[in-house]
Amino acid sequence: MWKLQSLRTLIEAAVPDLKANPENIEVVATSGRAVGTMAKSLSFEYAYTIEVAVLDFTGHTDALFVPLMAWLRVHQPELLLNPTSQASGLQFRVELLNTAGADIGILVPVTERVIVTADPNHPTRLICDHPAEPQVIGTNRLPEHWELWLKDQLLATWDIPTPPEEARFVL
Repeated sequence: MWKLQSLRTLIEAAVPDLKANPENIEVVATSGRAVGTMAKSLSFEYAYTIEVAVLDFTGHTDALFVPLMAWLRVHQPELLLNPTSQASGLQFRVELLNTAGADIGILVPVTERVIVTADPNHPTRLICDHPAEPQVIGTNRLPEHWELWLKDQLLATWDIPTPPEEARFVL
């Protein structure tokens, strides 16, 4: 489940306090399912919810949500395209702890395709490929490096993690 680690990496990069204090961020997969069919191959799709808990957060919430929106454009664009998904796709809750800090819970429903094929050189060997999400035609190509500013204050910097070029596993 590549997207789970990808999202954690993004948040840690955008909010350096979380990388310095990893005990203040929890990222887990819940409500997971592996959805397959009786097609000719064993290909399937992971479908799960990423639950992010950011504890005792004292920064600006834009430093969390703007990088997350950029990540969604690349890794889960249908959450931004489909009106039904827009209405219920990305959810959060905030618990104020005091005048400076809050615990923030974020729910991100994701899917990941797994293409399973037989190795033509070894018929009993299976190869699993994890392709990147199809990109939306007609949208601008996103930059690799981002900076988020609020007036004259730098809130966050980050790079959008992308799947490894060769996301292939041999079973």
